[in-house]
Amino acid sequence: MNKIKYLFLFLVISFLSPVLNGQVNPHELLIAPWNGSNYLNDVIVGDSTATGARVDPDRIYVLQRNGVYFVNTPIRNTDWVLNIKAQDGTGRKPVIFLVKNTTTSANPAAFLQVAGNIWLSNLIISGILESDTSSYSLMQGQLIGTNQAGKDIVIDGCILTNSNGNHIRTDQATRVMKITNTIFANMGYLGRSNLGAGKAIDVRAVSCDSLVLVNNTFVNFQDRIIRHFNSTAAINNFIFDHNTVVNGMSYHGTLVLGILGAKSEITNNLFIDPFALGNDTDYVRQAEFNESGELDPVGNRRMSWIFSVNNTETNWKVSNNFYSISDSGQAFFNRHASTGVTGEGSPLSRHINSRLGADSLTAFVKQSVVLANIPKLMTAMMDWYRRPVEQGGAGKTKATTNFNRLLHDYNRASWTYLSDTLNGSYSTSSPAYSAGTGSFPLGDLNWFPTKKQEWLNWITDVNEPGMTPVEFSLNQNYPNPFNPSTKISFNLVAAGKTNLSVFNVLGQKMATLIDEELTAGYHEINFDASKLTTGVYFYRLESGNNFSIKKMLLVK
Repeated sequence: MNKIKYLFLFLVISFLSPVLNGQVNPHELLIAPWNGSNYLNDVIVGDSTATGARVDPDRIYVLQRNGVYFVNTPIRNTDWVLNIKAQDGTGRKPVIFLVKNTTTSANPAAFLQVAGNIWLSNLIISGILESDTSSYSLMQGQLIGTNQAGKDIVIDGCILTNSNGNHIRTDQATRVMKITNTIFANMGYLGRSNLGAGKAIDVRAVSCDSLVLVNNTFVNFQDRIIRHFNSTAAINNFIFDHNTVVNGMSYHGTLVLGILGAKSEITNNLFIDPFALGNDTDYVRQAEFNESGELDPVGNRRMSWIFSVNNTETNWKVSNNFYSISDSGQAFFNRHASTGVTGEGSPLSRHINSRLGADSLTAFVKQSVVLANIPKLMTAMMDWYRRPVEQGGAGKTKATTNFNRLLHDYNRASWTYLSDTLNGSYSTSSPAYSAGTGSFPLGDLNWFPTKKQEWLNWITDVNEPGMTPVEFSLNQNYPNPFNPSTKISFNLVAAGKTNLSVFNVLGQKMATLIDEELTAGYHEINFDASKLTTGVYFYRLESGNNFSIKKMLLVK
């Protein structure tokens, strides 16, 4: 009997030892930074058997903190899940540069060509090697593109910067695109493209079941944050919540949503100079403001920041949004008022206003808000755009013949600035600080870490009601440390037999909290540890082929 007992103890401790050593998941593979030959794409794609199968179908690629990685060929994950994350702990997020392929003499067309589900966490991805000024001429049209339909794109805690077209472009229909806690920066480069480019997410004309953008910051974009133009299928669920939008020319609009399905929610956001090129009778710009079907007073296509294909089925919610025009932004409007610029324009199309009814009056509120540290507004580029061709400008066209990167490019923030210096916080005395749902600050809550933690504790489910989670996850218990009770929550992507148990540091099971069939979705349980002594404990969740372990501290 003792042999069986100790064998069981050995197996349990062996199972928990990765946790005790700081490595939660045995599928993790740590990849060394660039050493002169180990391109990240070669390491990941080469992690396969002689038959081409993946060595570990559940592999998670871990990049070292403060590490630098090079990619010279797009990574295509055909029918396998690609999961790349930063190493746990402190230090700067690992940075991935797209660099010249010596065979093709060009930068790779993308970092990822999505042909299976992808999960990216706490990475910095730049479309150029910024220390090499010649790399500007090689900047490509996207960082992430799709090659197969029906896949999920999940990104958290990343910085995406420097593409001349779109940071993410989905030419194939996606199931779920969920992006949180991420900085989108430097969208567009006129040395390689024109002012119809420079977008955060280009959904093209295809469908997306759920497009969820929460707690992100968008800074320096030439065109649109969302482009779903000339769409042939719907974004069924669109959620744009607690985002900070900074320095956008918005050449063809800001959120261009095309065909929509069940719901569209735009809430708790902060916009700083979001439509900086201004409202105008500009035929070239107005060409792609057609989907609302609305006209301006002179009979041209009416400009608005946000518009869609009109329908009466979508459930609209637009509330608790502030916007601010900087002194530089207002000076630009004043400077060009005599040639047609009439100011910041209208946030919403008339159709969306009509769907909101009386709520449209407070959907967007103009309020002066000054952020702590952001790049200067791109007024040099905007002035150049409006300057006549014979005076060295673009003449209000998409022509780039007269473009000079050193004279006309916007304040293209470096990846180190984005990582270490960019600061979207603002005064706690600002009305924006308590104007959000639940009296939380507007905009990206990552700029207010304490408030973000309070928000995470306050909200019961970061996945919107009725939406199936896109990720199996076990959340950190709260409170932690605790005495004597704490809440444990988790998300299941599919229904199935689920076990949640608590172990001590010796691997002994102290409690079984759940052992039953559960539905897909968000679950929460209260754990009463009044019968346990002070110490470190582990709780393990297992459902189907998924499992996760986290540590908690009981202090009496």
